[in-house]
Amino acid sequence: MAERRKPAAVEARQIVRGAIKATLATIGNPDEKPVAGWPAASMVTVATAMDGSPILMLSTLSHHTQNLLADSRATLFYDATAGYKNPQQGPRVGVMGRIKPTKAKDVARRFLAKHPRAALYAGFGDFRFYKMTVEKYHFVGGFARALWINKAKATLPKADWADLAEAEEGIIEHMNADHAEALRLYGTKLLGKRGKHWEMVSVDPEGIDLRCGDNVHRLVFDKPVTDANTCRKTLVSLVSKARSAK
Repeated sequence: MAERRKPAAVEARQIVRGAIKATLATIGNPDEKPVAGWPAASMVTVATAMDGSPILMLSTLSHHTQNLLADSRATLFYDATAGYKNPQQGPRVGVMGRIKPTKAKDVARRFLAKHPRAALYAGFGDFRFYKMTVEKYHFVGGFARALWINKAKATLPKADWADLAEAEEGIIEHMNADHAEALRLYGTKLLGKRGKHWEMVSVDPEGIDLRCGDNVHRLVFDKPVTDANTCRKTLVSLVSKARSAK
């Protein structure tokens, strides 16, 4: 029996959540002659908020940041076609919305959890954290599968993540302090990666991010979790699944 395909919005959001980088497209700042009115594209490092909204850390010295401060409209393009002989057959998603600065502590924490080396310059005066308010996705799942996904489906409603957000730091601390073997099983058995020392760096309703060395890997839940209790049950069941894996 063929595996049931996930909804397009879920597929697209998994690409966004699993990425560490994306292409940022901005509108050229009209006050800067070299870029005024021209589309501009840059490579940026990314993470996600609890609801799946993209978050970034940008320098005001960068031309893309100056563009955003003049016009916050932007698109982040996520390419998940690696491994396909023909990239046109692979999935990718463009996330459209407005990117603005934020002082939210959870945004800073979640970004730095995924990009710990960025902490070296996070305190510099020209760096700030930014969050995109998503308007829509343009998802391409391969040949003849392209569709627009509205913002109501692109990100998760607060009811789906608010309780888990309060528990996230405690869950991470507990797993890293007391369940190193479980984390190793997740990484080696469920994700098929090598490495002995694994660390959980973030959790959201749709999965967890695990670090081993300099690499961050995404483990997607079979079903969404909305609070600490359902998250605990899911993590326990994943240990059993990992131990039974060949």
